[in-house]
Amino acid sequence: MRSLPYVGGLLLIRRDLFEALGGFDPQAEGAEDYDLLLRAWELLQAQGHGEAAIGHVPEVLYHRLQGSGHSQKSVPEILEAGQLALQRHFARLGIDAQVQAGPFPPSFRVRWPLPEVKPLVSILIPTRDQLPLLQRCIESVIEKTRYPAYEILIIDNDSQTTEARNYLAAIEAKEAELGDRLRVVRQPGPFNFSAMNNAAAGKARGDYLLLLNNDTAALHDDWLDEMMGHALRPDVGIVGAKLLYPDGKIQHAGVILGLRGPAEHPFIGRPPEDRGYFGRAQLAQNLSAVTGACLLVRKSVFAQVGGLDETAFKVSYNDIDLCLKVREAGLRIVFTPFALVMHEGSASQKNKTEAKPDDAKLKRFAAEKDAMHAKWLPQLAFDPAYNRHLSLASTDFLLEDQPPLSWDPAWRPRPRVLVHSADREGCGEYRIIAPMRALNRAGLTQGWETMRLYEPAEMERMQPDSLVVQRQMEWPQIEALERHARTSKAFRVFEIDDLITNLPHKSVHKSSIHKDIAKRFRKAAGLCNRLVVATEPLAKAYAHFTDEVVVQPNYLEAARWGHLQPARAERAKPRVGWAGGIGHTGDLDLISDMVRDTAAEVDWVFFGLCPEALKPLVKEFHPGVPLDQYPAKLASLDLDLAVAPLEDNAFNEAKSHLRLLEYGILGYPVICSDLAPYQGDFPVTRVANRYRDWARALRDAVSDRATLRAQGDALRAKVLAHWMMEDHLDTWMKAWLR
Repeated sequence: MRSLPYVGGLLLIRRDLFEALGGFDPQAEGAEDYDLLLRAWELLQAQGHGEAAIGHVPEVLYHRLQGSGHSQKSVPEILEAGQLALQRHFARLGIDAQVQAGPFPPSFRVRWPLPEVKPLVSILIPTRDQLPLLQRCIESVIEKTRYPAYEILIIDNDSQTTEARNYLAAIEAKEAELGDRLRVVRQPGPFNFSAMNNAAAGKARGDYLLLLNNDTAALHDDWLDEMMGHALRPDVGIVGAKLLYPDGKIQHAGVILGLRGPAEHPFIGRPPEDRGYFGRAQLAQNLSAVTGACLLVRKSVFAQVGGLDETAFKVSYNDIDLCLKVREAGLRIVFTPFALVMHEGSASQKNKTEAKPDDAKLKRFAAEKDAMHAKWLPQLAFDPAYNRHLSLASTDFLLEDQPPLSWDPAWRPRPRVLVHSADREGCGEYRIIAPMRALNRAGLTQGWETMRLYEPAEMERMQPDSLVVQRQMEWPQIEALERHARTSKAFRVFEIDDLITNLPHKSVHKSSIHKDIAKRFRKAAGLCNRLVVATEPLAKAYAHFTDEVVVQPNYLEAARWGHLQPARAERAKPRVGWAGGIGHTGDLDLISDMVRDTAAEVDWVFFGLCPEALKPLVKEFHPGVPLDQYPAKLASLDLDLAVAPLEDNAFNEAKSHLRLLEYGILGYPVICSDLAPYQGDFPVTRVANRYRDWARALRDAVSDRATLRAQGDALRAKVLAHWMMEDHLDTWMKAWLR
């Protein structure tokens, strides 16, 4: 607030507080709301309200025309009024700070005072070999640091090159001559950034510690003055600088929690003059964390919070952990863009600084990420310096495009369910997308369907009661399930509706199925609390894959299917149809000869797939359509009879009766294979998978159109009475929720 008068025209203030302040100050016209807020904060701080003095509602509550306002003053006068209001604020607090115009209007830059006797700053520089980088860093500090009271401690992690060893030895030999202002701290052993800095902190003489990477270089002589100006404030615990890559682009302008993992830098790679979101790349501000590449902390505070964590965060996230510990201690973390430092980026971890192989480093990094999630996940999800309506998947302050990640965590009118479908086709639609849609429409769940895998902080934002995943068996998907098992309290449900571990030999999908699919499935299902399948045979086949298996049959969504009616136009030849896709070639082979032999007796209608050999025999072929158009398209075929052949194999025995439901809701009478999926009390004609049985059943059926229609009506009535999804939402709730 001291960098930008960002409070707009919507401000709610207690009436008694407004009266105690004497209302708006006439001398602050043009910036009267800003002046009022500063005075209110002063009074509330004096009354001991602390951070609760001013609240923020993270919602869009009103819109305002750009350039609108009520002041009669000119723009320069309004800007001056804001600057004077802030200067009076410091005067009332007895702080000898200077308020200057900021990098852009109406921003400010506050120059905080430094005492005549400057506190000593101990600059801690970890290094191993990389002599050119180290020399540049030290020389830049010596040549471009106006702040006089500092010492430099080089923390050597067992340098091996002759040049580096000679350089460090020469410094050690001259330590006394240099007044101990440039010293070497030996810290051999595996690279442990936290341990190195902690060791040096114990030997530092300064009241303040500056953690500084060896691949940095000071750019302006007032960089440490600027940082110390903030660090000397009693309410500040840590100060971070603005870091630029060697090409001048932004490397660090603060850290946002939960961004693309545990934490990330916004504005990376942008030009140095880029303002960033609401000018944040150019303004001093309170944040939740800053990078340890250039981090200033009071030594007493560093000791109070236990320094850097040498066990959980040896290399990564130790700086974020430190900042969060300091923030929990009640102190502010400040980023200032007016302290500019060049930073190569992670050089201290390159060039064999860590001798372990890459896989070991990756394993360590993953463990440190897990440690951050285990310790700080609620804070990572809801960074107070980052609106929850902004995406955690981008560093560009983009609006969140996943609505549940912006839901108020306290607003839970009904169970929250997050579902991941395997595809946008049949399986995903019938088993995941449609049920979620119907449950939400009925007001039974607060659910969301997406194919994007959420990071732990995103899961923490939504905090689903249940996570339902369908056929998630790629290793990245399994790894996501492992993360959820470690970090989320959501009840995990694995959904599968095919015997994927035993595909038919004729299946075109067989070659694309992973050879270790059973291993993957067992791993994924084992990470979940429940397995949900569509049929009893599936439940039996997968009983040993998980502790609990629930059978949830397929239903049709009335909102998509219920309004469709059979047309039943009069015609000379009956229309007999088959619908299917590339995965049903084995089923279609069962009736190919019958299609050939009856092509003169009936009009064959194929929808979705038609082999080239059959196209001359088929009256109509309709290519597949998008799934949302599928019900209407199937209805438009106006069939007198539908066929549902099913190849006899273990895969098909475990399938559901979904095809009968689709044909039946449209009033199409059905001839089908006499296999388990189509058995039961459906009023259909079942036949053995023999040519003569199929041919006889077909000819008998089309010989009596009236009976056919009656059979279609009976099947339609059966489906409407017993197999509409909206009538069975309670079963989906039981299948998906704890």
